[in-house]
Amino acid sequence: MTDQPTTARAQRRQAAATGAESDAVDRRSPRSNPGGSRPETTSRQRQQRAAREIADDIEIERDGVGTVQRMDGLDVFLRSPGEAEFARGIRRDFASEADFVDRDDVDAGVDPEAITAEPRIPSDRRDRVAGRARRETARDAEFIEDDDLRADVSRFGVESIGVAEDRRPAVAGRAARGLAAEDPFAEPDDFSVDVSAAGIEAAGLTDTGQRRRAGRQFEQETPLSAVDPTDDLVRDGDAFALAGGAQRRVAAREFERDIDLFDDGTLDPDGDIRATDSGFGLGEDRAAEVAAADIDAQIDEFDVGADDIELEETDDGGFEAIFEREVER
Repeated sequence: MTDQPTTARAQRRQAAATGAESDAVDRRSPRSNPGGSRPETTSRQRQQRAAREIADDIEIERDGVGTVQRMDGLDVFLRSPGEAEFARGIRRDFASEADFVDRDDVDAGVDPEAITAEPRIPSDRRDRVAGRARRETARDAEFIEDDDLRADVSRFGVESIGVAEDRRPAVAGRAARGLAAEDPFAEPDDFSVDVSAAGIEAAGLTDTGQRRRAGRQFEQETPLSAVDPTDDLVRDGDAFALAGGAQRRVAAREFERDIDLFDDGTLDPDGDIRATDSGFGLGEDRAAEVAAADIDAQIDEFDVGADDIELEETDDGGFEAIFEREVER
């Protein structure tokens, strides 16, 4: 049995060798191109077209795609430059879509024969991605530092990032100190700070903290050296006001400051201070002392004491001092 050529080209060559054909050239039938306007597509053109389509599809240069015509069809693959260019694009796209991931963190996973890619973050690069995630998150978050955060990174990128449970008290304390530093009358213990994995959920003065803060402010802005946050303050809308007893103490200290007759701490807020329509005034005995001292300073003939003064109450709740004495001639 004689072996017969299996391809058309081999058969033509054998026919030419035996004289059955004048040459081995494959002459096309005019019927194969009835329009006659352009030649039939050749194998080489099919390869170029396939390579061009693949290159356009994966966004690389045409020269990066190789083709081979085999018995069972066209084989298309990536040449080394095409593989490198495809990998660069894969790393770029992966990094652009994954938070905290740089191109150098990505293994493109390119298969040049199948022209596919399975990008991933290798295990030896995940710590670097996690560190970057912590730093960049902390940079944009008030009162949170990178050491407070925990980032979980898989082959696909950062799966989660948040404040570690054991670091939340530290974040809360830092926030309280920061808020207190912005308020001249507040202290860190006046604040309540709620911290979750997502960060600081809420922060603000507690009710007790508001009272303590208000007390310190009154101590700074009034003559009072000490204000009890519970007993000396009353709510006044969203703020606080001094209670009646504290207001009397303020009045006593102001009279002591304004009237040379009284030393600090001399006046009793309850016994020596009385309420008037316009605020507070001196009680009758103390008012008589003041009037007597004023009149005595104007008269040289004799001494004037509080017993020499008669007080008449005025319409506004104050007193008018009356002094009468016969002068012996």
